[in-house]
Amino acid sequence: MSPINRPEPYSGIIMAVLAIAFSTWALLTVPLQGAFVLVAASALAWSGWVTFSYARPVRSRRVIAVYLCAVGFQLIHMAEEYTGGFPHEIVELFQSPRDWPENEFLLVFVFGFGALYFFAGAGALYQIRVANFFLWWYALGAGLLNGIAHFVFPIIKGGYFPGLYTAGGHLAMSGLLIYCLIRENHELKAARQPARPETVTSLT
Repeated sequence: MSPINRPEPYSGIIMAVLAIAFSTWALLTVPLQGAFVLVAASALAWSGWVTFSYARPVRSRRVIAVYLCAVGFQLIHMAEEYTGGFPHEIVELFQSPRDWPENEFLLVFVFGFGALYFFAGAGALYQIRVANFFLWWYALGAGLLNGIAHFVFPIIKGGYFPGLYTAGGHLAMSGLLIYCLIRENHELKAARQPARPETVTSLT
């Protein structure tokens, strides 16, 4: 990649610092089993973003539409979690010494992240690099990793665990979004390749 086309590094550094800060907060406040999922989600989201969408931010409205539908499904999933008492249940499941108040769960993970998701969708329409991070946050973290975890929790408990019924939708939406993001990267990469000169064949 030439210096002219090389993206600025500051967005990547800023999001890495914010991801580390968020992971540290989670490890210090959230029950550790839930915190480990959030830390892994942060690392996966940053890695996917830097690998596929940092140099070439999403341009396709199709990808952003899939992302926004996934975010809408995330809210449905969190409604199931809330009505099932997810914060209390995860504390009980792992006998965590830390409590997880419902108001903290709502403020941070429903309202806080919900707002960030929609702001990111608006930013992605204008190819803002930082906004693309949150597309990968859902794809690999809130969608894929979270969906898998919600099939593991009922096995540990031996019965229903809040979020199970909508976990399959998470996996489906995250799989579709990952496919769209990778395809978008390949299409943008191919579009920026210099055209090959036509081969001139001499007539003899």
